Amino acid sequence: MQDALRIARISTEDCLPLRREVLWPALTEDECRVPQDPEATHLGAFIGETLVGCLSLCPIGPGLYQLRKFAVTGRCQGKGIGTQLMREAIETCRMLGVTRLELDARSTARGFYEKFAMQPMGDLFFKGPIEHQRMALAL
Repeated sequence: MQDALRIARISTEDCLPLRREVLWPALTEDECRVPQDPEATHLGAFIGETLVGCLSLCPIGPGLYQLRKFAVTGRCQGKGIGTQLMREAIETCRMLGVTRLELDARSTARGFYEKFAMQPMGDLFFKGPIEHQRMALAL
C-alpha cells in the first residue's frame, strides 16, 4: 500500500534541498535562499517521511503574499501533488487573512495556475533565460 500524501508546515532549511534539486541544480543550497524566507510560511508535501514538494508563501505587503519557489521532485510530477499543495497554499492564505496572492509563473506553468482562477497581470518578462508571467488571485 502506498503512503498517503501529507502536507505540513516546514522550515526554510527543509525546503532548500528540494529547491536546489528541482529549480536550481547548478546552485548550492545556500544560494537557493530568498530574502523573504525568514518571514515566509513554507509548506511541504510528504509521501511517508520523504519530502516530495514544497512552496513558500511570502508576505510582501498588507494582505498581499507572493507564492515563491514551488517545487515538486521530478519522479512525483504529474501525480496531483502540485495541485494539492496549491489548494493548501490558497487555504493557508485565507486562514492568514491574505486578500491577494501573487506569483511569477514560468510561462510553461501558466495553465496550471489558471486552473486555480489566477489571472495574468502585465507583460511577459524574463528571469535569466526563462519566460515568466505575473499572476494574481483575489482571496
